[in-house]
Amino acid sequence: MNKKLLWLFSFLITVFFALFQRMTGPTYPVKGGAVDGTGIYYYYLPRSCTTEPNDCLITVSYKGPLEGRIEWQRYNTGESFRSEPLQSSNGRLFYWLPSQPPAGKVQYRVYVKHPSGEYELSRGPLVLRFKGAVPAWILGPHILLMFLFMLFSVRIFLSAAFALEPVKHSVPATVVFLLLGGFVFGPLTQYYAFGQAWTGFPYGRDLTDNKTLLMLVFWLIALWAVLKGRAARFWLIAAFAVTAAVYFVPHSLFGSELDYSKNQVVTGGK
Repeated sequence: MNKKLLWLFSFLITVFFALFQRMTGPTYPVKGGAVDGTGIYYYYLPRSCTTEPNDCLITVSYKGPLEGRIEWQRYNTGESFRSEPLQSSNGRLFYWLPSQPPAGKVQYRVYVKHPSGEYELSRGPLVLRFKGAVPAWILGPHILLMFLFMLFSVRIFLSAAFALEPVKHSVPATVVFLLLGGFVFGPLTQYYAFGQAWTGFPYGRDLTDNKTLLMLVFWLIALWAVLKGRAARFWLIAAFAVTAAVYFVPHSLFGSELDYSKNQVVTGGK
């Protein structure tokens, strides 16, 4: 198979995994276009926001008569839900949910009322997590390195699966991408966002950290097999199989969460 075609397939598969991770995770916003019978043509309900100095904006764009309300509470506090009207201005309903400390969460539902009836846009309780601002010099390399790690992983898998060409030179680079992206810039990203650098094994049960650790174990075994020439093809395919399985688990599950009663960040939240 042509090398350029292999790289193209690898790139497309990597983009698929990246989009799947992003769009299936618990921090992906609930948004949509027209809602029949309401005059709404766009709404945006976030599930992740940056902490102060900004609150978190919920917005509904519409034409015609419409009003709305929000019910919200701090997550896992046992507090009663507060019900407050959405503000209205120039064809837009909006509400600023008050900022919380890093890893603090808010649970909320959004309702709109039209002459034809009342509708819930949130389709059930939404959980919104706040995070600290991450500098671009940390977040950018983290994203790029993890993308390169997955790109090379797919390329190595295709080569190993079809025995198209030697892949020995690519495996060390793949491990380096994972080490830098997942164990240098990843913890830095998490530290700025939630105040803790590593919350996986053995210190916690953060799923993202533990998934990264699992991938590293298998890619180190694959690297050893490649360097020693021992069942390398098997271990390369196994390493990618584990990587693909990990990427099919939505991002940010069981991540950091603020325990309001103790004012400390814990892991294993929604």
